[in-house]
Amino acid sequence: MKKTILLFGIMWIACLASFAQFTFVHLSDMHVSTTPAANSDTNAQYFRCAIKEFASLNPKPSFVLVTGDISDIGNMQPLGMYPAITQHLFPPSLINPAIGAYFIDSAKTIPIYFTPGNHEYWTGFDSIHIPISNDTLFYYPHYITPDTDYVIQTASAVLVCMRSGHDSPYGYPPNPELIMGTGLSNAQIIWLRNILKSNSGKRKIIAMHHPPVNAVGTNSDGSPYTASVIADTATNSLQNNRTNFLNICDSNHVDVVLAGHEHQNVVANRKGDTINENLHGGTRYVQTAAAFNRSFRIITVDPAFVNVSAPMRSCLGTGVNEVNSLSNISVFPNPAEDKLTIVCNQKCEIEIVNPEGQILNKLTSNGIDTTVDLQNLSPGIYIVKLKTEAGITVKKFIKR
Repeated sequence: MKKTILLFGIMWIACLASFAQFTFVHLSDMHVSTTPAANSDTNAQYFRCAIKEFASLNPKPSFVLVTGDISDIGNMQPLGMYPAITQHLFPPSLINPAIGAYFIDSAKTIPIYFTPGNHEYWTGFDSIHIPISNDTLFYYPHYITPDTDYVIQTASAVLVCMRSGHDSPYGYPPNPELIMGTGLSNAQIIWLRNILKSNSGKRKIIAMHHPPVNAVGTNSDGSPYTASVIADTATNSLQNNRTNFLNICDSNHVDVVLAGHEHQNVVANRKGDTINENLHGGTRYVQTAAAFNRSFRIITVDPAFVNVSAPMRSCLGTGVNEVNSLSNISVFPNPAEDKLTIVCNQKCEIEIVNPEGQILNKLTSNGIDTTVDLQNLSPGIYIVKLKTEAGITVKKFIKR
């Protein structure tokens, strides 16, 4: 992938190859834990597992985009815990990395881009376990990416990555839904308007941590979301320039705004009505549930439309041991049409699972090749979960 990066004021522009159509993966809320021992950090281990799956997707994603809360306490000593994540990226151990300098694959063909969340500003907790926050970032730009707004461009699309701010007010009041992101400055609003106007003929995507429009959705497992009270569309949203931002999205025909923060899956219109991921007409405000719960979405962009996948999950199963693949297991062909062959040269319990975690088929292999009929499955991405005496492994396949 050809990539150049330009710096102009507060605007970084990453120019990708001129794809007629391309896909990327949206993640949010990794929440790398605050344990100093990275190898015992479950959230970081899930991330390592997930990026291996993303690197093997077909079609290969052009990049991975993470909208904030990478570290659980981003300004906590030592190092904001970011090395628990960056040890799994390429090249390792970068200091003050440029935007797009990290990749999820050793061949350095799939960059990963980041925007900061409110947890990036946290420094710790007080004596009664209320978060302590400030308004500046230290470890984030040192280990992850510069603290700036920037643009990813292709011939047919523009993706604007923005900072939506720290907690306001600091700490958690009695009603957590009163916590807002500080939102967007006037300078950010002017910059955003100019970027969108100068790309009027392209598909337009904006990414930030806080949801500009909130609505009640579902948890990662598909159950109803009840973690906090969402009183209205502005709950846990942007404190400053929210209405101006929504008006800019309307007037510039923004296709999709990607966010996280609430740890839920939901798509809404400006009024806060929940809508289908791919409803035509108007900006779609998309939240993707937490990456530490293994949630992600695949975004497909072509000159005519921005397609948002239903919520998906990576590395499904019971524990972190699933990150260890078993070498005597293979699944082919991939992509598959009518039948899938699973090779497991030992006794093996097999489950076919959809992206929402529902088990669609269960089989047992006694060391011989197993053929699975796929004719009743709709096209999409599915998971094969295999249990042996050696442990659990998860493989993904595409049904055409």
